[in-house]
Amino acid sequence: MAASKRKIARLVSTLAEAKSAQARQELTEQLLEIGSPAVPPLVKLLADNDYKVRMAAVSVLGEIADEQAVTPLIQSLSDTSKNVQHTAAEALTKVGEPAISALLDALIGKDQLARRWAAEALGNIGDVSVAQQLIARLTDPNVDVQRAAVTALGDLKSKRAIEPLIQVLESNNIDLARAATEALGQIRSRIAIKPLVTALKSFSDDVRRAAADALASIGTPAVPALLAEVDLAAAHVRLYVVEVLGSISDERASNVLTKALSDADERIVSAAAIALGKLGKQSSVKHLGKLGKSRHASVRCAAAQGLGHVGTANAVAPLTKLLRDKDWVTRMAAARALGQVRSRTAVGPLIKAVKDPEWSVRLHSANSLGKVGQKKYATEALIELLKDSQDLVRRGAALALAELGAPEAIETLQEFTGTRQGDDAAEEIAEALALFNEEDAVPVSDS
Repeated sequence: MAASKRKIARLVSTLAEAKSAQARQELTEQLLEIGSPAVPPLVKLLADNDYKVRMAAVSVLGEIADEQAVTPLIQSLSDTSKNVQHTAAEALTKVGEPAISALLDALIGKDQLARRWAAEALGNIGDVSVAQQLIARLTDPNVDVQRAAVTALGDLKSKRAIEPLIQVLESNNIDLARAATEALGQIRSRIAIKPLVTALKSFSDDVRRAAADALASIGTPAVPALLAEVDLAAAHVRLYVVEVLGSISDERASNVLTKALSDADERIVSAAAIALGKLGKQSSVKHLGKLGKSRHASVRCAAAQGLGHVGTANAVAPLTKLLRDKDWVTRMAAARALGQVRSRTAVGPLIKAVKDPEWSVRLHSANSLGKVGQKKYATEALIELLKDSQDLVRRGAALALAELGAPEAIETLQEFTGTRQGDDAAEEIAEALALFNEEDAVPVSDS
């Protein structure tokens, strides 16, 4: 036992002097093996003048997760160093259920730092039975404590917190309103849909963005309320509505999104094009194709993205036109989209696009040729692309050839990988080369 104590004392002393993260990790693993007997000497380090020493000790105590460390860890929530405070909250989270009682005491204590970190730890522990105590802290005199309680209630996904959080959502404090919005998004209750739609009209863009994300999390139940706002709301609100509808991808939004393609605001048109494409309806292609004539490059680029999401063979024709657009970003989006379509009719346009003056277009054209899978037609163009002046393009061409599995490219790829030892691409290509002798049929859709 004496030898064990000496060993613990030596390890703890070394931990206090450790300068590197690796050294601290090795010592942590040794102390973790010892377990509970290491707790008392580690607790003594919590009085050290160096915050890094205190933080290291707190971290190890969290890994050991022994109940006897709870009280000193609670005290560390009020440490002069924020790093130590945060680490103590994480340590108490790891202790888990045995720490809940002490954390609840800290939650109603006089020290506002302890209250703030106690709320966070309780949320992370995940015991929903503490929800009522956290709800009581939504009116705490300290805003940081309020915000921590809001976040914790979201983490707990507590249904009883919905109405109190809706009240916080109406707060004039932007940080609190945003936190409440995020929490309601985690809980995903239909009750919150109307208040969240209202939050889309907030004067704060942060709150509007959080409300949009929350509504997207709630999903299809939010669609009717969102559709009702499209014609009524201001442009900045309509933009969020369209984006959320795109995230949810509900067919009920099809007509509204099609109509939004004629909106006066190019941002809304772009968002609607992508959202409409995500619905995957073949009938959307004709509407998205018309956007190729837009004077706004952002709209044309969004049209290409939308067509890629549709993914049907009739999208190849409008994408081929966009592949010749004067805006290189649009051409790049079209090249990428043709890879999503995966129709053999895309091979010809992509072979031409690998000669584009913009290297990123050449790269994505090569990637898409690999995805389409027509080795008979694409191999020669990709082998030639291995001479490209841009390394990323050469790498993309090699990976595409490997994906195609063309026998005539084997020797060329072997030479290519020989010059790139240790490269991720070389490893991927080598794995593909090993499979070249196996039957390789890539299904291609023409419809």
